[in-house]
Amino acid sequence: MSDISSYEDQVNSEYLEEMQDVLKEMDVIMEQVVSGNEEGRMRYKVMLGKINGLMNMGRHTDFPLLNLTTHRLHNYFQGLDNPKPENLIDIQNFSDILSGILNNSIVNDGFNYAEFVRSLPVRRPADLEDIAHLDVEVMVVETQRSSARIFERELMACGYRVSWVKSPLEALAFSIKTQPDMVMASMELEEMSGIDLSCALAAISATKDIPFALLTSYKADDPKLANLPQSAVILNKGPKFGEDLANVLEHFAIT
Repeated sequence: MSDISSYEDQVNSEYLEEMQDVLKEMDVIMEQVVSGNEEGRMRYKVMLGKINGLMNMGRHTDFPLLNLTTHRLHNYFQGLDNPKPENLIDIQNFSDILSGILNNSIVNDGFNYAEFVRSLPVRRPADLEDIAHLDVEVMVVETQRSSARIFERELMACGYRVSWVKSPLEALAFSIKTQPDMVMASMELEEMSGIDLSCALAAISATKDIPFALLTSYKADDPKLANLPQSAVILNKGPKFGEDLANVLEHFAIT
């Protein structure tokens, strides 16, 4: 076995072991939270960091189903400081799904990633819980979590499922697998610009038909936007964001 293969096997093994350890800990913490145990409440607050650690490890492995599910669990945990009973049920569902992938009761042989992702729990802000849930998936690609939350809220208010992706490279990989109904990406990103991401998506057969909106403060005739594919639209950040978003959704007939 080559040194590279040996290293990859070691990374994969460590990732799977860490995944099992985190899931066991998460199950214990959830039981403590349900029972009202104060220690469980305190330990719960560190779970996001552990899930983030799994995401970072997963980037160096080839377990796409685990990585996708962990990413969605990380999205779910964001800002969930005081989980309600229904949140605990959702988190347990995530844990059961991840355990099923680990023990091969859920396999990705001929897997439809898009259907799988849309079946995962999604969290809504408390004041938007009565909004009808639509089978529409929007990916928000934004480096800053604070900005992403603003965009997420507007989309959730329309009843859409929303996933947040920080890295445009991950957004590209996830888009190929999960086939979102629309991708919204900021102009300024790490690794590549939002325009570069739009061009990449437009050049790949699996993603070329996915509607794309560029989040920017630049005007449509700005030279910096010259390379934006004609199929993409510009979504201006600012006080009229909600109104502009409605126009973009209407333009792409996303309902």
